[in-house]
Amino acid sequence: MDWAKFHHPDISWPVVRRRAGLEIMEMLEVASIFLTRGGWGLVNRSCYPNQSAFLNATSRLRKSGLIVRQTGRTQVPQLILSDVGRTGLPDYFFPEKWWNRKWNGIWYLMVYDVPEVDRKYRNVLRQFLKRMRMGCLQQSVWVSPRDIRPEFDDLSEAAGVGSFAYLFEAKTVLGLPSRRVVEDAWDFGLLETLQDCYCSVMEENIGWLETSQYTADELAELMRMALDAYHGVFAEDPLLPKELYPSRYQGERVLSLHRKLFSRLGEQLQNLSSV
Repeated sequence: MDWAKFHHPDISWPVVRRRAGLEIMEMLEVASIFLTRGGWGLVNRSCYPNQSAFLNATSRLRKSGLIVRQTGRTQVPQLILSDVGRTGLPDYFFPEKWWNRKWNGIWYLMVYDVPEVDRKYRNVLRQFLKRMRMGCLQQSVWVSPRDIRPEFDDLSEAAGVGSFAYLFEAKTVLGLPSRRVVEDAWDFGLLETLQDCYCSVMEENIGWLETSQYTADELAELMRMALDAYHGVFAEDPLLPKELYPSRYQGERVLSLHRKLFSRLGEQLQNLSSV
């Protein structure tokens, strides 16, 4: 099956692709039918090249809070996501908890001045701040609606960032309205483009799934592509509280289509297992 492909020149799938363990945990959360109705064989074959790789992966997963147990004759492992595993997942596995969080109206601004001689330190710091989903108002001025004081304290203790940086609380940023701060700090133009592309592609693939039955290999191909696309879109999403959403933000639509697609994939696997 030639599934509709999610493509954008600013997204490189080899960079975006997550290790197999996160893919399994993703399916545990949004499509448990994969793991209870015959889908394990598909997951195993699509993610692991051999038994040794599978055993190594389950060992890593156990350390990350995902317990994998054999269940006897059915050979369908039971997966249990512990509290450690749940809190260790990327934010976008549970985006609702960030969207629904009440904002207290306080911006947290981190301002730093790292000398040119420490350029590598500065570049790594920027990458870390982006991973924290902070927005860049200027090269050395980063902002977040979340209370990042614990992270700043860790950076100060472990990486000496307190020698270069200050963290401020502010009710306003240069007198700008909150929506203006959001638009200036994050690239929502790129995010909107990615979300539009994702929604269009997944709606087409859901349509194919609702009209025809496919093989396990075809479903595995779609599963991998859909997970890559989902990770790629949410990698650019700051997951702001709802009151700070830009007018054309489509994060909830992306999440809804993602879960609908995996539900349809699960239904197809159930049909395959019953044949």
